[in-house]
Amino acid sequence: MAEGYSTAPSYPGIRRPCAPRSHAKSGGAPHTLLRYTAVVIGPEICESSATSPRGPRPERPTSATYRLRQWLADLSDTRLTLLVALLLFGLAAWPLLLVDLPPFQDLPHHVATSHIIAHPDLYPQYRFNGFLKSNSLLTLWFYVVGSHGLFGAARGLTAIVLAMTAFALPRFVLHFAGRRSLLVAMLFVWPLVHGFFVSMGMLNFVFAFALSLILLTVIDQQRERPTLMRGLVIAGMSGVLWYAHPFPLAVVGGLVALHVASRATWQARIRASLELLLPLAATGVLSLVTAQQHLVKVKGSSATASAPYCYLDPLEIVSHLWLDASGALTLWGSMTIVPALLLPYFVWKQRRKQDARPFLSTGAMAVLAAAYVALPFMLSNWWYLHCRLVPFMWAGLALRLPSTLPRPIAIALVACALSFSTVMGIDYVRLDHDRAAFTAGMDAVPARATMLPLLFKKNKTSYFTASLTHAWSYYTVIKNTSAPLVYAMERSYPIIYRDFPPAALIQPALDKFAEDYATPAQVCKTLGHFPIDSACATVWRELWNAFWQQAEPRFSHVLTWAIPREARPLIPERYHRIFEAGELEIYVRRDATVAGH
Repeated sequence: MAEGYSTAPSYPGIRRPCAPRSHAKSGGAPHTLLRYTAVVIGPEICESSATSPRGPRPERPTSATYRLRQWLADLSDTRLTLLVALLLFGLAAWPLLLVDLPPFQDLPHHVATSHIIAHPDLYPQYRFNGFLKSNSLLTLWFYVVGSHGLFGAARGLTAIVLAMTAFALPRFVLHFAGRRSLLVAMLFVWPLVHGFFVSMGMLNFVFAFALSLILLTVIDQQRERPTLMRGLVIAGMSGVLWYAHPFPLAVVGGLVALHVASRATWQARIRASLELLLPLAATGVLSLVTAQQHLVKVKGSSATASAPYCYLDPLEIVSHLWLDASGALTLWGSMTIVPALLLPYFVWKQRRKQDARPFLSTGAMAVLAAAYVALPFMLSNWWYLHCRLVPFMWAGLALRLPSTLPRPIAIALVACALSFSTVMGIDYVRLDHDRAAFTAGMDAVPARATMLPLLFKKNKTSYFTASLTHAWSYYTVIKNTSAPLVYAMERSYPIIYRDFPPAALIQPALDKFAEDYATPAQVCKTLGHFPIDSACATVWRELWNAFWQQAEPRFSHVLTWAIPREARPLIPERYHRIFEAGELEIYVRRDATVAGH
């Protein structure tokens, strides 16, 4: 294999698991069982059974454990990968059977956007930006499949995305770390299958992340045996990757560029550039165009009013190495912290036994870590920017794990995966109950109402996500209500306003207005004043008065969620409450007329 890289590294000092001596071939060649390394038996157990007369006896050929190991050992790499993928998919996907729409934070918004695109006659204020742009996989899917039901289409794509990740992770590890490390690595990376970006509803990115791992394996095959046909395959895969999301493509391009730059001679660099970078060139240019479209704002866009960037504090940067991999919805899913803590521990123990790997060398991992620290949390209204590197860092670390684990550690990790899957199913149902509480006023809202959602709190049961942020979308999809909280202020989004409304009444200002200015004390906190500052109450009233002067003429209905007692009297007198249930209240303007009525 070229350049000293190995796709199946053999770690010095790591012994193979024990096997009955009668099952070794003459001449010292190991039985095929030894091609598979059991993850629950550490090397210390093998040593003790061989040297201590009272140590554990070798397994009998008729034992269930022995038969299981031999069956796994006889599986081809492809079948083993598919078996692992099926297990990972089952653990992550079964909760989809419990709800109509997965309780992901942004997913209802994507559904509402697709509903708007499908009904331009009902929403003439928006212009569709077309399918020929990046980050459009979800939009295309809803356009093609959504006519049979948007909620079912959303569940279907979620299942596809989970299946892609469940397959990509073992395929990636098998190629770069070898068969012996596969099962150990899966005990650590299972949180990535139903990870943070799935729970956030960022399905375009998750699909692209999975595809980028597969693309890296194909690029490595091109490095070993370059062919024109494989170069065309790489170009095609990178095109699909760009269409799904440009960020993973940028990561792949960066890793390949680092590999090319690290070649020993200029001749080797030029050859590697032609073989590996040239197939990515076209989509690299498209990614630059995508970035330009997002960074350069449309004249009059409300996006220009938002901060250009923001960073997390150092403690948050560290904690997000766990949070941005974990897909937990509530605190009950916090067992993902176990593999998050054990992963760097076992990688550190294995640090002196590492083989060189293309594209994911120690230097490349250091660059990923540096980029994670250096990039902002938000750039030009693009949130969770640096967080998108975390799944790549987890995947890279998984290649550096030992091939065996102590039995208690393996059992603990399996227990965490099973319990997380169980909790996820329970949380799906619990968050769906929150959705039902938010949409309980559906019958009180007439079709095509101009409804203003004011969310003073964006969650009820969820902890790691704000699951009710876009619950207003159900009213848009079912009752064709207005959608002032839809993202329509960027050319990179699926839709954009033809004429921008007042900035206070659309994203990004409207999204946080009620939450940030709910009470005088909250205004003091936002402005950085002491809570006892009497000026805060005056500022609070002035802010709301100015807001209602713009909102009242434009909205026939107001939906409030978790409105505090202090804020209720600020609602204009022309609105009267027609529905109340729990934290949900719906108001109608007395002189309101609804389109089509």
